[in-house]
Amino acid sequence: MTRDDAESAFALLASDIRLRILETLVDVPQQEPLSFTELYDAVDAANTSQFSYHLKELTEQYVQHQETGYVVTDAGRRIVQSIKADEYTLQPKFDPVAIETHCPYCGATAAEATYDGRLATIDCLSCANTVLRYELRPGHVAKRSSLRALEAADRQMRGELCSAVDGVCQRCGGSMKLEFITGKEVDPATVLVVCECQHCMTTLSVPIEVALLHHPEVIAKFWDDNLNVTTTPTWELLSEISDWDVELDASDGIMVEFSGNKHLRFELEREEETQLW
Repeated sequence: MTRDDAESAFALLASDIRLRILETLVDVPQQEPLSFTELYDAVDAANTSQFSYHLKELTEQYVQHQETGYVVTDAGRRIVQSIKADEYTLQPKFDPVAIETHCPYCGATAAEATYDGRLATIDCLSCANTVLRYELRPGHVAKRSSLRALEAADRQMRGELCSAVDGVCQRCGGSMKLEFITGKEVDPATVLVVCECQHCMTTLSVPIEVALLHHPEVIAKFWDDNLNVTTTPTWELLSEISDWDVELDASDGIMVEFSGNKHLRFELEREEETQLW
């Protein structure tokens, strides 16, 4: 989509009547088609000619006209979902909260989570380094305390990461390209896994140990130790992965020892769409 295409698409939504049309169609039980008269009555427009004009502007891109009436398209449904999620209208409110974790920089355990209007961060209170970063959304904080909101943001990040390392962007469904980054720039991590969507350019980057928390063998190992890593917040797992041994071999592969003699080896294929395992 070009910038002009995007401008035209958003311009179509610059009307209260059009948004009410979309919301009405989304709220129809079982997504049954509504006739022109049913939709007009539900939207409560000033007159039929005004309503007809706005409905026609939405038809094709956001609304589909079928033999039995009007239904919302997937694009129209996503617009309404974004509106209801307050993603573009509300700024999340988040009070600082104490967090117990494991700082990979200094080994301290006391940290604090704060929100600066862009990202929620967990910062070590001893060395002031940032341990974890999260995108905080209005839905995360709705009817939740700061700690519960942070847990919700962590669960969402983990879900997006799990999908990303499988090669699929959870935001748009596009192909993910994965890259291993090493060197002083990623210290204290040995290997940083960077996942970038080739469609919407969403980017996630985490140490390989965090990415591997989704690996079946790792999940099974912790499960045997009575720890469910799929529901435990990432900051509580950093102490569990702090002693993992990560090594690079001559063929650019990565060997990870995560429990005694348990090893996992990875080597990315150089393709547009890649996955970690």
